[in-house]
Amino acid sequence: MNACPPPEKPVDIIRFDPASATAAELSAYVEVQLAASSVDQPQQRAFTADWALASLTRRPSADQRRIHWIARMPGTAQPVGVALLVLFGTADSDLAAIDITVLPDQRRRGMGTALLCELAMAAGRRNTLHIENIRAGTAAQAFAERHGFAVAQRTVQLSVDLALADRARWQVRAPAGYRLERWTGAAPEHLLVSYAAARNAVMEAPHGDMSFTQPEWSPQRIRDEEATTLARNGELRVVTALHQQTGEIAGLTYLVIYQDRPELADQQDTAVLAAHRGNGLGVWIKAANLQWLAADRPAVRRVRTSNAAENEHMLRVNQQVGFRAEATSENREVRTADLAARLATEAEPAPPRTRNGSPLTGRGDTSCDPAPYIASKGARSMQTPMKSPRLP
Repeated sequence: MNACPPPEKPVDIIRFDPASATAAELSAYVEVQLAASSVDQPQQRAFTADWALASLTRRPSADQRRIHWIARMPGTAQPVGVALLVLFGTADSDLAAIDITVLPDQRRRGMGTALLCELAMAAGRRNTLHIENIRAGTAAQAFAERHGFAVAQRTVQLSVDLALADRARWQVRAPAGYRLERWTGAAPEHLLVSYAAARNAVMEAPHGDMSFTQPEWSPQRIRDEEATTLARNGELRVVTALHQQTGEIAGLTYLVIYQDRPELADQQDTAVLAAHRGNGLGVWIKAANLQWLAADRPAVRRVRTSNAAENEHMLRVNQQVGFRAEATSENREVRTADLAARLATEAEPAPPRTRNGSPLTGRGDTSCDPAPYIASKGARSMQTPMKSPRLP
């Protein structure tokens, strides 16, 4: 990436470390997210100040790096924009996910683009950048389209209200030849290898046109996930279908509850190994987990999940146990090389023109030699297009 287009007004782009930030700095970061959410997703019940702060300060998963930035006007302390880059794994094809939020009254002034440039450089040699959960008609969708992010997958957000759920749906007969095995927290040592192998079955689910790869689940990665969830004050609740003849896990489903939102559970992966599909294992284990949750954690009032729109089978499974669709969204991607070219084009100064609108030519031409960011105390003051290392 040779250059980035300048924002309408100078803006400082600063690295932000939640671990060392003061309470006031954390609150200022979250205030940007809340202000944007109130305009973009006013119906989002789960997004509160406490939840946003907990998400910001939680320890990242073992297989990811999280890098934050803030954008603010020079000489001011209050952010007008915030951004997050999440890097999974280390391969060029691994996921690089981004999230950019700008105050509603500061949009369309180039601040989001300035943050995007910073994220793109920090992503290094990753092949693509990914944005998830974009709702139709929002500022996020317009921003993504402007910068060339194409729809890679459409998703459906679903939830079930446990107080209103028809619990008769959870009375599912056990398929012949299988039994339930469940636990909270760490997987039993004697099932760890089988559980890790079963987790890889989720990679066979439809993933639209998304190009990134997912790291393979190994016993060590399972243990890392368990330790990270515990450190983030979360509780893993896992239900598996054990094949009685082999003693191996044939299917699994799990959800997570965090202490800072005890009324909400997040349903995560559900997967059945190919050799065991067609036996109703998905509905059985998912119903069993909801039944166990309702009896064991009465404080939980709602369970939410998301589903690839093209994964019609899992949509039916979710609906059979009581989940109802709430909204749809998009996951979008752009190749970093294409984004670099687009931003460089936007950064090119318009050719000077004569009074009648014709471009000047020859020795009388004038041109601009863009200055770089002016670095000062960890900040970049973006006043003119930025010179930066070339992205792959």
